[in-house]
Amino acid sequence: MDVKEWVRGAGVAARGRFPRTEKEEATGTRSAEEGTSSFLVLLASQLLGTTAFMFVVPFMPLYVQALGVDDVGHAAAWAGVINGASGATMAMVAPLWGRLSDRMGRKLMLLRATFAAVLVVGSMAFVIAPWQLLVLRLLQGTLTGTVPAATSLVAATAPAEKAGWRLGALQTVIFVAAGVGPALGGISADSAGLRSSFFIASALLAVSTVLVLFGVRENKPVAEEPENGDKDAEKGRSALPYRLLLPGLLTLFAVHVAITSAAVALPGFVGTLAGAADRVASQAGWIIGTGALVASLGSLVGGRLAARFGARRVMVVSLALAGLAALPQALSENVAQLWALRLLASLFIGCAIPVANLAIKSAAPAGRQGEAFGVASSATSVGFALGPVGGGLLAASLGFWSAFLVPGAILLVLAVALVLAYAPRSGKATAAWRAIAASITR
Repeated sequence: MDVKEWVRGAGVAARGRFPRTEKEEATGTRSAEEGTSSFLVLLASQLLGTTAFMFVVPFMPLYVQALGVDDVGHAAAWAGVINGASGATMAMVAPLWGRLSDRMGRKLMLLRATFAAVLVVGSMAFVIAPWQLLVLRLLQGTLTGTVPAATSLVAATAPAEKAGWRLGALQTVIFVAAGVGPALGGISADSAGLRSSFFIASALLAVSTVLVLFGVRENKPVAEEPENGDKDAEKGRSALPYRLLLPGLLTLFAVHVAITSAAVALPGFVGTLAGAADRVASQAGWIIGTGALVASLGSLVGGRLAARFGARRVMVVSLALAGLAALPQALSENVAQLWALRLLASLFIGCAIPVANLAIKSAAPAGRQGEAFGVASSATSVGFALGPVGGGLLAASLGFWSAFLVPGAILLVLAVALVLAYAPRSGKATAAWRAIAASITR
């Protein structure tokens, strides 16, 4: 094989365009077995990729100290800014990457995200100052975003009857990786060293890239580019129905605010309940880790329930139950009570996320699902950014308990609002609700 043939083959693989059989050419689809195999490879790639991203989280403050920030408080502040930097830039650029995925192919955008992550995360091993690490984290948020790219690919290529459980399975893998990644990263930092751990994370991302390149296939056509004379038609098609997307977007925002705001106050609240400083960090870590694993089960169940009962019903019920489980956490009298209630809330939060993604998929017009999931990624990133800030302010001003009470109330209020939005009504009530919805979406 000469160089030209190899380059052409690599380009075909990157776009997911492989030779089809006569039946596939006639139907425009691939076999169910091939689609399932491609999806399983995608899950494996996301397990490795998300694990790699979470790999570096636990030792980031230690790395900042190794870069010359001796004061523990200053190192923690630097680590907080550095960890949050990628979310800020991702919130700004995710809709752009989503729109490009509709035009150029969703697999190609997933490859872009994973390959960029290989370079950026690997480069973190060479920094010599905290500001350089901050710049790389900003680049990470700008150039990567593997989870929204994978979600868009699954939503666009999964058969309608399997979309719910596949989105749930994807979210399950992400939760598992979020629970396992920090633990493996801590072990790696202690055994292999801080800088070497970035190389290990980059290697995991490289394997993820190879899996996507050769094992994942995008079997549905992307949106066609308009003719030069159809610019007006393109403008009309490019408008997303934000009023229909709003319930799913608000759900993603609210649940990620709830997750991150409570996580900030959790160590302090555990210390208050335990009455001693012994094993506070380990207890908080166990609560967060087991919560992620339980949420992964909720994601798997949520996708299946949505396929049976509908995304709207499951989303509203999940939000309501998550809120009801979050509120009494503020009244916990011991660590065991807090732990049990956190696990219960995590189960319902995990259930809500894939259902919200399914609602966004259903509301997005054909050829605009990538853009819709880009906006969804922005909502998630904003929730991740505002949650810790809000939780920290609440804990500092009112007490640790408030960082659990307020997010629970937010989830309940959103559930009630969605019930009012979805419930059939007539006359003045309908007009009033439409006026409220219009004011929010302007």
